[in-house]
Amino acid sequence: MKKIILKGFLLVVFFLPVFFYLGKFNISKSAPSTNLKDQLSSAQLSYFSRLAVGNTIGDSVIYIQTAGTTLSTTNYNLFIGDTLYIANSTSGNTIYTVKDIAGTNAIALNSAIGDSNVTAGSYVIAKNYAIHNVSFNPQSSITGGKWQVLIKAPTTLENDNLPDDTGFDLGTLVTGSITCPWGIAAAESIGTTVVISNSSYHVVTCPLAAGGTNPIDVGSSIVIGVGNSMLMNPAPAPNHTFGQANATADTYTVILRHLDASSAVIDNDTTTGKIAVTESVRVTAVVDPTITFSIGSSGVTSVGSTICGSPLGSGAPNTTAATVSFGSLNLSAFNNLAQFLQCTTNALNGYVIQTFEDNRLTIIGGSTTIPDTTCPSNSCSITSATAWTDNTVSGFGYALQVGSTSAGAVLGITTAANYKPFGVGFANAQNIISRTDTPNSTDSLYVCYRASVSNFQPAGTYQNEINYIATATF
Repeated sequence: MKKIILKGFLLVVFFLPVFFYLGKFNISKSAPSTNLKDQLSSAQLSYFSRLAVGNTIGDSVIYIQTAGTTLSTTNYNLFIGDTLYIANSTSGNTIYTVKDIAGTNAIALNSAIGDSNVTAGSYVIAKNYAIHNVSFNPQSSITGGKWQVLIKAPTTLENDNLPDDTGFDLGTLVTGSITCPWGIAAAESIGTTVVISNSSYHVVTCPLAAGGTNPIDVGSSIVIGVGNSMLMNPAPAPNHTFGQANATADTYTVILRHLDASSAVIDNDTTTGKIAVTESVRVTAVVDPTITFSIGSSGVTSVGSTICGSPLGSGAPNTTAATVSFGSLNLSAFNNLAQFLQCTTNALNGYVIQTFEDNRLTIIGGSTTIPDTTCPSNSCSITSATAWTDNTVSGFGYALQVGSTSAGAVLGITTAANYKPFGVGFANAQNIISRTDTPNSTDSLYVCYRASVSNFQPAGTYQNEINYIATATF
């Protein structure tokens, strides 16, 4: 009898650990998810201020209150191009665009403010929205369970698509804007809220399919919002400090909780995180209007090089940015030299380069001139170019040839071998190249100078001044 009792005791002692081990599989355990994070597509606060006393009907500059119960007390967090809503004294609001920011409380608008918008205390708001990407690593799985995200909602629960200072307004979020993990569909309950510890929350639920489970400790995410369907970011909280979000203001709770198939919250499977929102930093930088214009000798200093359809003469090596020296002119022959011009600008409406001469080529110390060419027989003028074929008549003029230009550049002489005379004086300045848009790169061209003299041209040294004026159109 004692042996039987002893054997039974030993069997119990031997198998007891196995019973406990196997029993563990029947114990339902849960644990809070890890790595909870709510990444906002924009953490910029919405703007909510009020008109100050003294705004004037017809003005396009408004001033906002800098103290009192208003939420935004400066023009910080506004940007040029923002859409601004200003309340009407009757109902609704009028929409404006921010054109400029001045000081700390002045806002320039795209149009004059009307008489229904100048009432002191009328709200002035700019709406900022964000998509919430709530990522986490689940540490448990319940067959047919549900995952639920709670986003802090305004205390008033107005959901009027206006900024609130106590949470995220429902904004423009509509059905079909929730993306759940694991290929499941969201339980569309847009506008549903729950109150926890006297705080209201928007509720987004991602239920598993009947009999379905979720992976454990695998990164997952619930995305709230898509395109233009998003929650609205809060306005500054009453205790807001510019550029700061802390425990007392502008930080909001996000809760991730796990529910079973009957929608009961699972004990010890709720994770709490925080969202911080503050002003975006307005960075301003000024790019000065610029134009770069140069005259040089690139590609025009080799005797015999063909530019504008004719070979350059013996004076080509002496060409510089400031001088074109023909030297001794060949009688009854064309004498050709050239310069290389370049221009670029950041002007929205492009640029124009004009040229004129101060006088005709005139003998130094006298009044004898080499006449401006007529190409001959009055076939060309300062406004019209043509072929210049007679080199037995004295004359001076120019032709143009494209160097490198982007689309949109227009030369004053469109045929490279055609010539015309320079206009005398600024009143007769002519365009040699222009455009009406911003160039993609530097435009360049050749100005080809030509002189011819007859056997009867008086001997001597002749000179004049060629002027170039480059003007950007902003």
